[in-house]
Amino acid sequence: MLGRRLDRYIVATFIRYYLYAILAFIAIYLVVNFIETVGKFIERGTDAGVIAEYYLYMIPFVIKWINPIAVLLGVLFCISILSKNSEITAMKSGGISLYRVFLPLIIMGMLISGFIWAWGEIVVPPANERNIAIKLWVFDHKDEARRMETNNFSAYLIGDKLLFAGLLSAYHDEHRPATMISPSLLQLDPEDPTRAIERIDAREAEYGADGKWHFTGCEVRTFGPEGEELTFTQTAELIVDIVEKPDEFGILAKTPEDMTYAELSAHIDRLERAGKVAAKERVELLLKISVPLANLIVVLLGAPLAIRTARSGTALGFGVAVLLGFILWGFIAVGRALGQSEVITPFWAAFFPNILFGVTGLFLIWRVNRT
Repeated sequence: MLGRRLDRYIVATFIRYYLYAILAFIAIYLVVNFIETVGKFIERGTDAGVIAEYYLYMIPFVIKWINPIAVLLGVLFCISILSKNSEITAMKSGGISLYRVFLPLIIMGMLISGFIWAWGEIVVPPANERNIAIKLWVFDHKDEARRMETNNFSAYLIGDKLLFAGLLSAYHDEHRPATMISPSLLQLDPEDPTRAIERIDAREAEYGADGKWHFTGCEVRTFGPEGEELTFTQTAELIVDIVEKPDEFGILAKTPEDMTYAELSAHIDRLERAGKVAAKERVELLLKISVPLANLIVVLLGAPLAIRTARSGTALGFGVAVLLGFILWGFIAVGRALGQSEVITPFWAAFFPNILFGVTGLFLIWRVNRT
């Protein structure tokens, strides 16, 4: 009974300060962004409701990335308060080890990590998409159809194909088909993806009601082993074997941050089957796991540090949390850059900060429990 009551007390104290930190960081981020962009909204006479919606859809992205610092602050303040009130001393006198005191916080870190991963998969991508849509509509006067237009589009497709288009309009409905201007489709050699065995150049393409891409004004070339042109034909119209639908091209035009884990995995598979190195994309894929996991890692690091800094005051604890947060994001930024440059593997690029902070935290927990 005592254990359950103690766990509830520790968790309640942590959650209170964790939520305070989340709300404070969201408010600071939105206020700073508002100051930077409010002039542009006013210049365009934007409705207050649209402005509110713009900032509302910004919140999920902010929560995902500042959450580890909020967790760290929650842990530091929670343990500091317990220590200042001599409750940690009382627990140890009652035979309760620091391992047992930290356990509910570690469990909360695990739960928050899982929640933030789901949050990043389910909430963040559509919120980012809506936020960008409002920004493009207000600042660039682009409606939904124009937002799905991409200049100089390129993508590796299923079936060892490489597609280029001067302009891709992926938006389509029953009244308006998706189109491409100046598309060029290369069929790559499955044995040597760096070599094209066929190329189709067209004036334009349209996604028909039959679910197929119709190229018009076509020139078809085939190539030999040395890249020499073997045949050349012209045809008015050609139905091209492209598996992807227009909506999938919309996904390919997204940044990795705006893709779900499944979308980015499929994109990486498509790139690698076409023989392209996808180091940048693999780093971003693993970051979708390592960033949520950081919420657990900072608990392991923050709990023993809070014991050591409790007597130095709340201000020091706050400063330590912010400093560690910046160090963590600094390691993530450096790891991301090194991984995308293929200096280190994607795994180490994404997980080295977590491994370093996690091992350090476990060592500090062991040390502080012995003292």
